[in-house]
Amino acid sequence: MSEQPAPPARKSGPSKVLVPIVLAVGALVGLALSAYVPLPYEPTPFGFQFYFQLRNLLVIHTILSTVSIALLVAIVAVYVRIYAQTKARFSLGILVVMFALLFQSFFQYPLLLGYVGTFSEVFGPYFSAADVFTVVAYTVLLYLSLE
Repeated sequence: MSEQPAPPARKSGPSKVLVPIVLAVGALVGLALSAYVPLPYEPTPFGFQFYFQLRNLLVIHTILSTVSIALLVAIVAVYVRIYAQTKARFSLGILVVMFALLFQSFFQYPLLLGYVGTFSEVFGPYFSAADVFTVVAYTVLLYLSLE
C-alpha cells in the first residue's frame, strides 16, 4: 500500500468573503452617517432644487468615502498580519502607504469637513466619480491581498 500525500494545508487568515462584508458594512455606516453631514448653507426659497441636488451628492460622497475608509482599515489589518508573519520590508512599505491614504481619507471626510467649515460649495459629480474609482481600486487591492 502506498501512502497518499497529505492534503495541502489550508492557510489561516481572512478569506475573500471579507471583501463583500467590508463593502456592506462601509455602505451601511456611510448611509447612517450621511444624515449628519452639514450643508454649506441653508436652502433659499428659489434654490430648493440645487439644495436637494447638493444634499444627494453629499450623501453619495459620504457613503463612498466611508466605504473607502472601511476598505483601507481592512487592507491595513491584512498587511499588519502579513508583516507579523513574514517581517517582509515590502509589507512594511505597503503599511506606510496605506496609513497615509487612511489619514488622508479621514481628513477629507465630508462629516469632518462640514463641521470644520472648510467644505467647498462648488463641486459636482467629479467627487463621486473619484470616489467610485478609489473604492474599486481599494476593493481590488483587498481582494488580491487576501489571495
